[in-house]
Amino acid sequence: MNIKKLLSLLFAAMLVLSLAACSTQSNEKTQAGDDSYSADAAFSFSDSGITATGSSEGYEIEGTHLTIESSGTYSLSGSCSGGSVEVKKGTTGVTLILNGLELDGSDTAPISCNKSTEVTIIAADGSVNALSDSAENNDDEYPNAENAVIKCKDGSNVTLCGTGTINITANGKNGIKSGATTDAEGEATLTIKELTLNISAPVNDAINAEQLLNIESGTLNISAADDAVHSDLVLNIGATGTDGPTINISECYEGLEAAELNVLSGNISILSSDDCMNAASSDLSNYDLSMNISGGTINAYSSEGDGFDSNGDLNISGGIIAVWTANRADNQPLDADGTLNISGGTVLAAGASNGMGLSINAE
Repeated sequence: MNIKKLLSLLFAAMLVLSLAACSTQSNEKTQAGDDSYSADAAFSFSDSGITATGSSEGYEIEGTHLTIESSGTYSLSGSCSGGSVEVKKGTTGVTLILNGLELDGSDTAPISCNKSTEVTIIAADGSVNALSDSAENNDDEYPNAENAVIKCKDGSNVTLCGTGTINITANGKNGIKSGATTDAEGEATLTIKELTLNISAPVNDAINAEQLLNIESGTLNISAADDAVHSDLVLNIGATGTDGPTINISECYEGLEAAELNVLSGNISILSSDDCMNAASSDLSNYDLSMNISGGTINAYSSEGDGFDSNGDLNISGGIIAVWTANRADNQPLDADGTLNISGGTVLAAGASNGMGLSINAE
């Protein structure tokens, strides 16, 4: 079995698990509007410290830093400059419920999920939560930096969900960062669904994953200096038979990028300076790079680059697509190093430049 087929089977299994991560919580009080959420412990942050109620076990408080050390459901609220939450390495079965939480992590990540953790982060129904950092959350210069507002390390399985809102401002590097799959730490996944997620990333990527990134549903509004949504390996947008997410990318270098980029459903709008969507990886060998669009509505415009650029095949079997580019040399609305296969959907592509060859197979 080749590496791509093996990875696909593993990712399919993990996707089934991620689909259940938030649904169990949705059937309980965790999605209700009260303050208890059936939590094991509740924490209220302030600049002077953290007040805890409920269980006195499973966590440690040091100043304005909270460490979660065992499985359980924990409710987080309040406002704190320099506050942070950390899930200890190897801790599984953790649910963090954000209910009006405002954290500025200063020189570190406001929320970090350490290696081999399993964490569900829920934005409580109707709540508005704000997470931010400073330029000091960048390890090129500062020792405590995690390089992201929400940091998910190698081997972590993290789901962001709920029916509330999370606003992320990334002044250090990335908005959300997910780690790698390793032999020592296990498989890594990041899943986003249901919630409203607003990310401003004026330094780097809004969302950056090293392994598997699923954006199943919800509303994402993104502005980024570099990629809006990036995965080193697989990026899945939506799911077959669903409405999928609404993704509005108002500013970025590249919009959606992964070695294997799959759009199954959703309503996607992209304004980029380089490629709107890109199937690429500089780190993988013996991997079939591909862009696969089977559903959804995509409106994409690039001022300097390609519209859709696949360094392998570009397969369109469904969806409604309008993509156009400025008339720049060596850039096209549809570009594939392999074959452009169109077997379904509606495609409007405009703004091609002269001089680029393309192998097209349209059924």
